[in-house]
Amino acid sequence: MISKRIAQDAVMGSLWFCLMALTLFSSRCSLLAQGPASGGHLANEGFPGGAIHRQLCFSTADCGNFKGVGEVGTAPISIGGFTMSPQNAPTLVLDDAGAGTGAGNPIDIYTSNSTGAQAWAANNTGVTPPGYYNFAALGPFCLTASGTTGGSAVVLDPCAGTAGQAWDPVLIGSFYEFQPTNSTNLCLTASGTAVGSAVVVDTCSGTPSQQWSLTVETNSSNTGKGGPFASPCKGIGDLSVAGVTYTPTWCQEFEGPARPPSTEAWNFDLGNNNGWGNGEAEVYCGPPGVLGNPIQCPTTFSTETAPVYIDGNGHLVIQPRNVNGTWISARLNTDGGQTFQYGILEARIELPDLTNQGIWPAFWSLGNNINSGVPWPVAGEIDMLEDWSPQVYNGAGDTGENSTIHTYLTGGDGISDRYLFPSGEAVNTAFHIYGIIWSADKIQFFVDDPSNPFFTATPASLPAGDVWPFNQPIFILLNEAIGGTLGGSITGLTNPGPMTVDYVRWYSAPQSNF
Repeated sequence: MISKRIAQDAVMGSLWFCLMALTLFSSRCSLLAQGPASGGHLANEGFPGGAIHRQLCFSTADCGNFKGVGEVGTAPISIGGFTMSPQNAPTLVLDDAGAGTGAGNPIDIYTSNSTGAQAWAANNTGVTPPGYYNFAALGPFCLTASGTTGGSAVVLDPCAGTAGQAWDPVLIGSFYEFQPTNSTNLCLTASGTAVGSAVVVDTCSGTPSQQWSLTVETNSSNTGKGGPFASPCKGIGDLSVAGVTYTPTWCQEFEGPARPPSTEAWNFDLGNNNGWGNGEAEVYCGPPGVLGNPIQCPTTFSTETAPVYIDGNGHLVIQPRNVNGTWISARLNTDGGQTFQYGILEARIELPDLTNQGIWPAFWSLGNNINSGVPWPVAGEIDMLEDWSPQVYNGAGDTGENSTIHTYLTGGDGISDRYLFPSGEAVNTAFHIYGIIWSADKIQFFVDDPSNPFFTATPASLPAGDVWPFNQPIFILLNEAIGGTLGGSITGLTNPGPMTVDYVRWYSAPQSNF
């Protein structure tokens, strides 16, 4: 399939996110290590209190609550969006010079500019030796010690599992040292204090040039909108699958009178954005009064004219409409607000009739680090539900749906599987539950029955040299596109049916299941 998220520039700002024990908070925060490990500095080496090796955790700025942090252990992190600053130049950050991705691109320290060249991701899954970390930027490109002698340059190279790419983060006091495994006593070092100063590895000495702070922060537009307070799970019970109990944490149930959807829980993509990279024809609208609504969108609310509304019967309805020759529709997302990591994500949906081409409904997600400059598809895309007419590339139509992951190397095609309903069932004659069971390094897709997934994706599913981007927070989207790569021709489109959503729920996973 072809992604719905090739063109993001018009709608994405810089969003930095903050995690406490892998849970989103909206505040500035620092990264601290936790848990002792062998081989640390000792107090008599001049480092008061010793040192902590090979573990990272995420905490709020005051770092006063270590209960949750202590439970994280060495769970995979694989998230992007934190910066690294040396204490000899604390206003500058670790930077991939010129945002280059060629082998051997130099690393320097530079003025913070909230780009992907300064947004680092940490991962300790599959790293050799076990417990060490890769640090990556701009996708599958890793921080690399180019040599084993003092003064060797630190560069950005394609991630290849080399010893120079495996780092031991050592917490000493309030700051980190970073030691590569291809040497015994070298540390990540800012060679100077000026903008553009090279970063090298040099003999560990505990100087400010080797002491690094790690920072994650949100921008002013992310005020916590969309969090659990805006989407309570009242009356929703736990969900147990394969002996694991998942807790309802974020729920959109769409109960109450007919009205526009919540602008506290949802954001709305607006306009056509050059076809959203797929040649789509629709203009997306938000509820009346949403800032930036295109002129084709209704200015007053009515279920007879709105392209998206709550119907008064417990449903969210996305209803494409033709307004004076222009198709309008809706694409809701939680970007800039609620993100999700691990657990069960599901939506109960009845799709429109997809016999004929012209429409393309979907329930899907994107990696939240797309907001810090990591491009699509490196940031990762998960399509829980996507459907289109059999008249276009042999779509499943009313008989089933496709679920897909998109990664750096799989691109627009992705890795996909198709679910087909039993005889007598269809996407457009009843509500069905579409979802994923998600844990570190595994996504299981299901329809109606989470105990019986039809498609499982893991890092082993990817082609050689690819990168698994799905151990990081995501945000979700719901939309019904008009035309486009998989929507097909709109020449004969006259009265498309709605995408009707009964609920969207996130059941968070117990931390032991990370």
